[in-house]
Amino acid sequence: MAKEMSYYRRYLQHILREWGMENRYSADLLDERADAAEEEYENARREGLTVDQAQELAMAVLLDGFDS
Repeated sequence: MAKEMSYYRRYLQHILREWGMENRYSADLLDERADAAEEEYENARREGLTVDQAQELAMAVLLDGFDS
C-alpha cells in the first residue's frame, strides 16, 4: 500500500509548481525535506512552542535552499 503524502510534501510540491521548478528535484529529496519539516514541527510542539511557532520552524526547514 502506498504511503499517504504528508501535508509538507504536498505543500512543497505546490510551491515548486508555482515557481516553475517542479521537475528540478528528485522525489527522494522532496520526501526527505518533508520528513525533516514534520519532525521539526513535532519536536517544537513537544518543547512547548505554539502551533504557529512550530509551523514557522517547520516551513523554514521545508523551504531552506529552495529559491523562487
